[in-house]
Amino acid sequence: MGQDGVLKTHDMVQETEKGKMGMDGCGRLMSFDLNQEPECDRDTCSEESGGSIGGHEDEEADELVGAIGVDDVMKLTFDTEEEAGEFYNLYAKLSGFGIRKSNAKRDEDGISRFRKWVCCCEGYRNEKWFNYEDRKREAKAITRTGCGACFRVKYDTESVKYVVTRFIMEHNHPLASEVSVQHLRSQKKVSDAEYAQAKSLKLVGARICQIMKHFVIKAGGYSNVGFCIKDLYNRMDEERRKDIFNGDAEGALGFLAAKKDADDMFFYKYHVDNEGRLARLFWADSKSRVDFSVFGDVLVFDTTYKTNKYRKPLVVLAGVNNHLNSTIFGCALLSDERIETYEWVLSTFVEAMKGRKPVAVMTDGDSAMRRAIKNLLPDACHRLCSWHLHRNARSNIRCEEFNNRLYDLMARKFSTLESEDCWARLVNECGVVENEWVKKLYRRRRLWAEAYLRGHFFAGMRSTQRCEKMNAFLNEYLNEKMRLYEFVRSFDLAIAWLRHTESKAVHTSENTKPVLTTILPELEGSAAEVFTRNVFFMVRKHLNRQGLLISEGWSEDGGSRTYYYSKYGGHEISWRVVYDRSMEKLICSCMKFESKGIPCAHMFRVMVVEGMNRIPEACISKRWTKGVYSTNDGMKAFVADEQLTQMARYGTLKSSCNSMCYYASYMDDAFNDLQQMFDKHSVDLKEKWIESGYGGDGFAMDSRVMNDRSRRTFGLLDPRVSRCKGDHKHAESKKKRKCGHCRQATTNEHAHTKRIRTTQQFMMIIWKIVWMNRWKNQLKLVRGGATQANGEDKHLHHKHAVAVEGTQVTNKEVQEKDEAQLL
Repeated sequence: MGQDGVLKTHDMVQETEKGKMGMDGCGRLMSFDLNQEPECDRDTCSEESGGSIGGHEDEEADELVGAIGVDDVMKLTFDTEEEAGEFYNLYAKLSGFGIRKSNAKRDEDGISRFRKWVCCCEGYRNEKWFNYEDRKREAKAITRTGCGACFRVKYDTESVKYVVTRFIMEHNHPLASEVSVQHLRSQKKVSDAEYAQAKSLKLVGARICQIMKHFVIKAGGYSNVGFCIKDLYNRMDEERRKDIFNGDAEGALGFLAAKKDADDMFFYKYHVDNEGRLARLFWADSKSRVDFSVFGDVLVFDTTYKTNKYRKPLVVLAGVNNHLNSTIFGCALLSDERIETYEWVLSTFVEAMKGRKPVAVMTDGDSAMRRAIKNLLPDACHRLCSWHLHRNARSNIRCEEFNNRLYDLMARKFSTLESEDCWARLVNECGVVENEWVKKLYRRRRLWAEAYLRGHFFAGMRSTQRCEKMNAFLNEYLNEKMRLYEFVRSFDLAIAWLRHTESKAVHTSENTKPVLTTILPELEGSAAEVFTRNVFFMVRKHLNRQGLLISEGWSEDGGSRTYYYSKYGGHEISWRVVYDRSMEKLICSCMKFESKGIPCAHMFRVMVVEGMNRIPEACISKRWTKGVYSTNDGMKAFVADEQLTQMARYGTLKSSCNSMCYYASYMDDAFNDLQQMFDKHSVDLKEKWIESGYGGDGFAMDSRVMNDRSRRTFGLLDPRVSRCKGDHKHAESKKKRKCGHCRQATTNEHAHTKRIRTTQQFMMIIWKIVWMNRWKNQLKLVRGGATQANGEDKHLHHKHAVAVEGTQVTNKEVQEKDEAQLL
């Protein structure tokens, strides 16, 4: 705009031969009469258009732009206060200044009677800020110049519209150039559509700076984005605060409550401490509960740390499914790692699983966890993780032979007597009989020695590495800066990815067939038909090994036969297989079927001898088969159609438009047609959006249920930061830094070490000079003695030698003194 108040751009109104020309609410050219209502609302702008005009529309608009007087603007009417604000902000953007809201008045019904907008340079800075003493940082630049430009509307009760009552166009300051307009505060805004996209990217682990670069690439430059990275940070933080406006714990429980409303089988339970703060939280969805009903015979109990802001340890209750993939039965956040805390987790877990308890439990050896399992699951077979035991052995016993033989003792299938003999020889030969840690390990031998655990089903697991790998996977989604509300949402997304990988395994097993490679195609085909793909590969290994067995005879007793086998080249070990012909049941002394649930090589050898073409039903564990879910009624709750969330619908629609937008971007006419279609439908959909109750408070949540239930109050306070024994890197328990040379405490190890090294280098230079001088003088003396033999030369030689010797002694004393100081 020039000094005479003439608009230099194309977004306002101008009289032509065909009537009045103006801009709609999206910043697009339209034709209308000021005395008539426009054909479409002014606030029907697509959020992604951002008021931009492309191609030949800019040139056409520039030709239509002319002088706009105050009288033209005074004739405008608006349906809402927001519509008037959008009009003036658009006018300000094209003119080159920013705006802000000024005074307003509302009646008892909350209807705005009038509203005034002013230029961002209106008013002056308070005088006290100019004379501020003890200023810590540079004062902000002056932006107020007392500008009088303003725009005021008033509500007319007769027409039920807002009419313009005041419009001042003149400014007392230079207007912003086209390049600078993008940096005006009123012209920077993160739309709801852009926030929805940023939120989805944030959930998958993208950082704000990366999300901003994504918008820049999509818009074709920073000037076309419509906001800066700080605005994106502020919008994300604003929406996060809305989600947890009652507190972080309230927001997390609200999210779980919304999940409960959408999923009847979803279970969650929490415990509050004496201060009313959230102390413990447990949850499990319908898929987890169904999985436990099928695969809950083995439970892996593990704890991981540094997954949330409050340092609460995360307990993952996991197992293995029929595809040999990890599956999560439930999880809990705890305030500490005491026995009663773990007992609460286990009791809540059993309650969620409707009283069913696991047959076997595997842990990392934590004493509190072990006591809790003993109290709550007394009938479960408890096994300690072999990996943790071997790691502890290496740290407590500095004997490599002991560690290697201990690992062999944990894995080999000894009898109990053989195991005891091996242990006695091991401790005696390694000289650790009196070691306290070794004694403690021996007292717990029933929890780790294979001789005492044979025959107990552990689904082929001997360590909690399955949980450790899962924890590493979860850390890709979780971090120690996450609040509880963010934690439960990110955890939910991580579980969704695990189940997606499971669905891929289901597809492979059900829709493809493996290539048969053994010399027993009938038995191999039977295994491929029954077992899932990953289990089939494991079964086929034992089918191949049956050819390495040597028969040592057989006997018959009534309706059963007993076969004896040994391995080729290893007759010291033999196995016994009992075959009941009436029940078609096989029992082997190796107990692999009882321990892993798959037939062993000895069983397959008997099948070949008996001429079987299919694996007997008694040798097939249902948990490893393809149709394991078909026998469980609880699976119906899982396969039921789930409610499609708002974010998923948004992503689906956006993906569907990608191809259409890509092709239209190459052609001007197609671009304009598609843009007009978007504007038209955006108007209709926005009206429906407001009428349905989603509008008015910014971005809607995932669904109506989520929006209502997440606002539910539970009367909880946010938890305190926990200090747990497994979190070794707590900020308050860090060890003091020490110098790598003198081992003294220091706050700056690098500078301290640098000073030490500088001193050492200086001393080395001094000694180098001394030794060079010494040998140089001795060489002179030798040459002098060979050429001159007079008394004067001898006298000088003696005097010089004494001087050199004195220097050597002095330097030797200096060296000893310096070394003492360094030590």
